[in-house]
Formats: sequence, structure tokens, C-alpha cells
Amino acid sequence: MNIKTLYTAEQIQDAVQSVASQVETYFGKEEPVVALCLLNGAIWYAADLLRCLPDNFELQTIRLSSYEGTESTGKLKWHNALPECSGKNVLIIDDVLDTGLTMKAVCDALLENGAAKVASTVAIDKKGRRNVQYEADFCALHCDDYFLVGYGLDFNGKYRNLPYIGYIE
Repeated sequence: MNIKTLYTAEQIQDAVQSVASQVETYFGKEEPVVALCLLNGAIWYAADLLRCLPDNFELQTIRLSSYEGTESTGKLKWHNALPECSGKNVLIIDDVLDTGLTMKAVCDALLENGAAKVASTVAIDKKGRRNVQYEADFCALHCDDYFLVGYGLDFNGKYRNLPYIGYIE
């Protein structure tokens, strides 16, 4: 398998720091914020992002999936329930905004369950693949319609641990 580098580790870290600054300005340093990491792919981005944010951000996780191989099934599978977020500010953290299905479903569910304020951030925004109308509030990086690997993004469970973001040729 041939993997070409799209973003280096240094480019990713610069983008994460920029997003952290924007997120901190948006939420502030005082009110508690639930940082809801969508597993498994967003672990890397969430860890880097949270290290740049003040201590009012509390990490929670949820696992969802919609992909088989390189294609979205169009159906979202919830592997566990949302944490209790009623009356709380929430930052949804995901690895990639692709079809929009996952992010929109999580955002809608949080608001339906009484979250006070919901914002979202993604490591990579792939605008050309949207099936659902949804835009993230904070995007670290953007790309065309490549199948991405590295920095949490996988191909059938492999390549998540690459320190850079690449695409499969």
C-alpha cells in the first residue's frame, strides 16, 4: 500500500494550537466544558487539543461507527450511550468531518438531551463528501476527497498510529 504524506506532524501541531486558541476564546476559561471525543479515531486529536486548553475542559468519550473499509455505510452505529450533558457546554471532537452523518447525529442528540451549548471541532474537514448539511465550528485542517490514514485515521484498523496524515494512492 502506497501512502503519501498530506500533513506533517509539525503542520498538524500548528493547526491544533490554532484551533485550541479559537476554542478557548469561544468557551472561555471559567465554565465547565465537556470535551466529547468520538472514538476511536479522534483520540490523537483530542489528546493534543486538550493539552492546549485550560483545565475547565473535562474529557468524555463515546464510540460510534459508520464505515466499512473505505466507504460509509450511511448508517450510524452507537456502541454506547451519550454521557449526561444536560445543562452543560459541550465540545464534540472528531477526527474527520466527511459525510456529516456522525457529527450531525451527535450534535442533535446532545441538544435534544438538554446540552446548554454545543460546538464541534475536527482535525480534518472533507467538504466535498457531505451527505448531510453540517459544518464544524472549528477545523484544524482541510483536504480534498482522499482516503486518509494516520493521526487516528485508519484503514480497517491499521495506520492510526502514524504521526502524520497521509492518503492512500
